[in-house]
Amino acid sequence: MRPTQELAQSTLFTQRCETLSIPDRVKLSYERAKAIGKAYALTVEDILYLSPKFWNMHTDPIACIDGAAETLLTIQYNLCAGTLATYVKGRPDLAPLLKQVLDFEVSGQFCLTELGHGLDALHLETTATQLPDGYFDFHTPLERAAKYMPPTSPVTPGFRCVSVVFARTVVNGEDHGVKPFVLQLHDGQFMTPGVTIKVLPPRGGSRPLNHSLTSFNHVRLPPTALLGSIEKPKDPRSAFFEKINRVAVGTLALSSLCIPSLQVASYVAARYSLRRTIVDASGVPKPIMSFQTQKQPILTALAQTFVLSAMHKQAVAWFTNPKQDPRVRHAVATVHKAVVVQASQTANLVLGDRCGAQGLFEANQFSAMHSDIRGIAIAEGDLLGISIRLASELLLGRYALEPPRYPDSLLARHESGLFSELRAVLAVAPGHRSTAYDREVLPRSLPLVLAIGHRIAYDAARAAQVDAPLLDLFEVAAVMQDEAWYVESLGISRVELRRREAHALEAVFARLEEYLVRMDVAPYIVAPIVSDEKWEQFFGTLPTLSESREGGVARKIAPVPFVENDILPKIPGEWDTALSMVGVPVMT
Repeated sequence: MRPTQELAQSTLFTQRCETLSIPDRVKLSYERAKAIGKAYALTVEDILYLSPKFWNMHTDPIACIDGAAETLLTIQYNLCAGTLATYVKGRPDLAPLLKQVLDFEVSGQFCLTELGHGLDALHLETTATQLPDGYFDFHTPLERAAKYMPPTSPVTPGFRCVSVVFARTVVNGEDHGVKPFVLQLHDGQFMTPGVTIKVLPPRGGSRPLNHSLTSFNHVRLPPTALLGSIEKPKDPRSAFFEKINRVAVGTLALSSLCIPSLQVASYVAARYSLRRTIVDASGVPKPIMSFQTQKQPILTALAQTFVLSAMHKQAVAWFTNPKQDPRVRHAVATVHKAVVVQASQTANLVLGDRCGAQGLFEANQFSAMHSDIRGIAIAEGDLLGISIRLASELLLGRYALEPPRYPDSLLARHESGLFSELRAVLAVAPGHRSTAYDREVLPRSLPLVLAIGHRIAYDAARAAQVDAPLLDLFEVAAVMQDEAWYVESLGISRVELRRREAHALEAVFARLEEYLVRMDVAPYIVAPIVSDEKWEQFFGTLPTLSESREGGVARKIAPVPFVENDILPKIPGEWDTALSMVGVPVMT
């Protein structure tokens, strides 16, 4: 039993929040994040050594109720607490702050990338200039150097925000490289002098969060604000990647949330399709799940949940192996992210459509999960960018991933075939920075990484003895993503591929109820379309307008008022105005 199963059934998570104001929704997400954090009670050891509890938190289906809360959790525990924990052993003065972050008594943030520097964060422009007395002058020299997106603005009075912030350290006029600093941005109501925060408008579609632009105007920091050594590194690039190692962890951890998203999407779509009927030519009600056009996307997503769960366990084992080459660890995280993000995004988009007009509404979970995962696809390195980097390094032979366990499988042969094709292109190109390479290889980088991931997922699931019907359906679904290659290279006809898919679908459909129960996500489903009971409960919460007639006289009935959130304390009107995301609110 997951530690959040009862929590998911509490008022904090079951209340409808779609019509709350944005500030109230943001406050609610913070309260939910705190509750999830308390349920898992992660320790320093959990975070430093990436315990099973750490990974369980990142695959908990409760994320599908509130993606904003999960965003806050992974920033709080992986990025902020993870970075502080790296330095606390030699810095006992950091221990009280780290405990506050772990207990979610403060908002822990992580400010790395800048408005003008995303994947090239190594070239960020925020500066921390050491002064003669040992203090630092922390400064944002240009607008493009503002820290972009972390939710740093005040949410509730008294709930302060402390952040790890990366800056280029300057000592005696010399660049000592990018280093992490820790500082308080605000105390929950008043900004730290010199800190300015501009609250960004909502992302659109996803659960709202107080994403912000954060900048600094000659903020004076004590020497203890610096995390790590002031010395100039011999290899600035390697030192930088070592200092942001929690980003690599985040690539795997954050993308892990795609697996419960797949589970919830397939569960909701299946339950809806079993419940929703049409009348056939004989006048008999028939569930829409009986149609192949409904079975194919739903059962494919369901099979992917079981196979990709096995892949996740394998990826975690490789990633947490202390003897593993750090480059390979990052490669494993990249491959995992590519496969699970693509599967989850496709499922939420397609399955939402298969639920018709009902799939459009946030209450039924598809649209919000789809938008939340768009953020995951970009966070900790956007999917295409990190795939280009990985594909190039593998093609250049700088390192290699584990070889296939089952080299004769269709997916292993596909991976090998793509490698051969792209290596042939590289052999005649002037170099990996040439126009020819840009034209011929870069656009195929993501398909190559997906091919690697599909093979790894198949290998992991087969070794873990995932049910044959699920594995067969996963395999044929992966094959269909590059159907032409299998026809051209292996001579498998399209008719044969359709036959294999139909056979696999029927084998999974025969055990659908068993597989829905085995996913164990029912306590985390808030979509009202999955059952008559949930729909009646939802129907009763809708604001209602009607008119009645008594004695021939029309009498207007007032709308049913929407019940305001009673979980969180109200903020005074002036503070609501400051937090409003209408216009361009600025806190300084």
